[in-house]
Amino acid sequence: MSKYMTFTDTAFKDRECLLNALKECGYAETEEGEALSLYGYQGDRRPETAQIVVRRKFIGSASNDLGFQKTENGYVPVISEFDRRTMMQGKFLINLRTNYNLKSAEKLARNLRGTLHQ
Repeated sequence: MSKYMTFTDTAFKDRECLLNALKECGYAETEEGEALSLYGYQGDRRPETAQIVVRRKFIGSASNDLGFQKTENGYVPVISEFDRRTMMQGKFLINLRTNYNLKSAEKLARNLRGTLHQ
């Protein structure tokens, strides 16, 4: 049984940008709600809850649910130790942050009626 870790230092303030960044990482299927339960790779209900959840069936058969808890600083990842090491060859959080920053910049450019050059 892999334990879950909450990354309070990695907060995503904008829900829309977070969901779009998850899509860019290949996780378009999400559930949203209050205190959604997270499930382990054996289908066991874990004590952790989240407001945004990517179910394990969309990650991989040996994976656990991936969650994001809403805090006063934004949405923080709740990810199992196993998945942190294996998702995107251990670079999931880095890739998610990169895509989130890009989506945030694109949103800002749209709001200012500007363009974004990479």
